[in-house]
Amino acid sequence: MIYIAFLIFTFLILIFAFYQWQYFMIFRPTYIKERRLCQNCSMLGVKTDDGIELEGAIYEPANPKSTLLMFVGRSHDGVALLNRLSQVYPKSRIVTFNYRGYGKSGGVANEKNILQDGLKIARLVQKNYGDFYLLGYSLGSSVAAFVASKHKVSTLFLIGAFDSIGQLLRYKYAKISYMAKLLHYKFKTIHYMESVEAKTYLFVSRDDELIPLQNARNLKKHIKNLVHYEEFNGLSHTELFWDPRVINKINEVIT
Repeated sequence: MIYIAFLIFTFLILIFAFYQWQYFMIFRPTYIKERRLCQNCSMLGVKTDDGIELEGAIYEPANPKSTLLMFVGRSHDGVALLNRLSQVYPKSRIVTFNYRGYGKSGGVANEKNILQDGLKIARLVQKNYGDFYLLGYSLGSSVAAFVASKHKVSTLFLIGAFDSIGQLLRYKYAKISYMAKLLHYKFKTIHYMESVEAKTYLFVSRDDELIPLQNARNLKKHIKNLVHYEEFNGLSHTELFWDPRVINKINEVIT
């Protein structure tokens, strides 16, 4: 009896550890204290439906050609990133918000709340600035895909995107792929994309250390309105986001 109780206790501990590992695999809350907003940048704020304050920021050029809503990666402080974003997309109004627990946003991020927060933000952008383009990078690509499946956007740009967390686990950690059914976080980008009507651009690196090429190509198969797909050699996950060829292609569309 004691032995059985010990096995059950050990099993529960392992399950708890697995769930904790999942959180840190998906989220890496980041706050960069040394922030420097550009001259045409200003802070934004929004309160979620459950009362959490989210911080955001906006870049407003003199005569914006378009509005670009951006959802960034799992280790980004979106507000701190805006200064550099304004330099590479200088002719567009840029809106970005931090996920819960990131920057000075309150709360703790999970799959359900960052998806719903993203949709709320999109609706506010539409209300205040009209039609907009949507860009998602890394984890933010799944948020962007979800938003685009629920709200009309001018065009959807996905950089460093993946098909789903379950598929990533099966490919990157084949020895424990059977545990995919126990995943708390799903982020089924492939499922969201099946409902996206917007023109979609997908940028992929063959040498991405975080997103295997197989997962990106699997996502490609599920995009209904794919108008541009491009694979690059020799770029890391971060380098793909800032690559001039990716930036130039996006600027061609939004300006």
